[in-house]
Amino acid sequence: MANHNSAEQIVISGEEAALAVAAPLVKEKGGKAIPLKVSGAWHSELIAGAVPDFEAAMAKVCFNAPQTPVLFNVTAASESDPAAIRQIMARQIASTVRWLEIVERLMAEEVRVFIEVGPKTVLTGLLGKIIPPDYEHRCFQFDTPEGLAKMLEAL
Repeated sequence: MANHNSAEQIVISGEEAALAVAAPLVKEKGGKAIPLKVSGAWHSELIAGAVPDFEAAMAKVCFNAPQTPVLFNVTAASESDPAAIRQIMARQIASTVRWLEIVERLMAEEVRVFIEVGPKTVLTGLLGKIIPPDYEHRCFQFDTPEGLAKMLEAL
C-alpha cells in the first residue's frame, strides 16, 4: 500500500506485472483499478534501496525543532527532535502515506482550517471524502502569491 488516502481510496505501488495481476482482483471485489502516471514505484519496498542515499543527503540539512507541530506521512504523528525528523523524512520515500490517519488526527485535535499548497486540489478533494458533512471546517488551496493573498483575505 503506497497511500491510504481515504476509507474508499487506497493506492498500491509495485512491479508492473504484480499490479497487472492486482487490477482484476480489485475489480472483482467492486473496486476500481486506475493506473497512475508516475515515474517510479514510490512509497514501496522497490525503492527502499534509495533510503540510505536520501538519509545521507538529509544528514547535510540543518533541521531545527518545528515551532508548529508537523505530522509526517510515515507516522501520522508529530515529531520535534531534529534527528528523528531526518530519519522519518528519509523513510517517507519508501513508506506508506497515511493521509487518512493524518486527517483523522487533525479532526481529533479540532483543526478547522485546511490549506493545500500546490497546483492541484487532490488533497482538498480527499478531505471531502474523509471529513463528515457535520464537521465545521474550511478548505483553501493556492499555488501563487496572488492566491496566497486571496486566501489570507478570506481567513
